[in-house]
Amino acid sequence: MIAAALVALSLIGDQPFLAHGQTITRHHHVGGWTVRVIWDRFTGKIDCTVRKGHVELQNDVLIFHEDQWAADTTDAVFRIDAGSPRNVHDVTYEDQRRGYYRNGGPLENPSAGEVALPTYYVVGASWVYIRANVKRAPDAFDVRNFADALAAARHWKCPGLGP
Repeated sequence: MIAAALVALSLIGDQPFLAHGQTITRHHHVGGWTVRVIWDRFTGKIDCTVRKGHVELQNDVLIFHEDQWAADTTDAVFRIDAGSPRNVHDVTYEDQRRGYYRNGGPLENPSAGEVALPTYYVVGASWVYIRANVKRAPDAFDVRNFADALAAARHWKCPGLGP
């Protein structure tokens, strides 16, 4: 019986996809960001999430979520650090080109409380301010160290991060 168990364990060592746990998950913390890397032993596929507070990376787009945003964000205005305010319409085409669509369709439900910005807008910035609509005060999102988190995700071979 012991010999059979040792043989089984030696086979698993040579073929990691036969191991009991089919995924390995690692959380890496980089400058306040969490890079979660999930490796599927069977397929070899890597899946990642990069997140800090209410900011999440999807493909090559940063999604700003705010639970309290029940308002329509179609005409949201954003400002990066002390830059000029810009309407989210300025980046809608770029978001779609990079694979981001709200709620399963191209900007199908703008009241979802999400604002998406291409990553290259935010790399090197410290803060992103977003006003969902004219009736609300702006919300501030800390994006410091995003470039470091993005570099770490690329280091761990996270897919879909763009150039």
